[in-house]
Amino acid sequence: MLGGGFASRSRIQDMIEILYKTETPEKGRSECYTLVLTARPASDNRVYIFMEEHGRWNEEVNSFTHEVKTINTDDKLTRDEAFAMFNAVKKNLAERGFIHAFVPEHSRRMLHGHQACELEAVSA
Repeated sequence: MLGGGFASRSRIQDMIEILYKTETPEKGRSECYTLVLTARPASDNRVYIFMEEHGRWNEEVNSFTHEVKTINTDDKLTRDEAFAMFNAVKKNLAERGFIHAFVPEHSRRMLHGHQACELEAVSA
């Protein structure tokens, strides 16, 4: 199970992970996916939002672009449902080679032991 125990035992504040195909990504050059899971404001951590964003170099405009691929702001999205979406997208991306995860420093206020075990589980 991909971190399901973590979601049921702990209160999720914010989760942000950036996934790359390379261990040494180049900022503003390396293709990546950013996954975001957060509680909706004023929901007292009862309703969650999930977003997947794709970042890549765009030759047409000669710059790095970001495109939201998935966003779920359902008024009834629970923590467990949002966490399941987060892990399903993460597994799919790992199968496509996006196995190197980076967690922005500002999102480290939550437990983050799930990172290593999930990557091992989805890349096996």
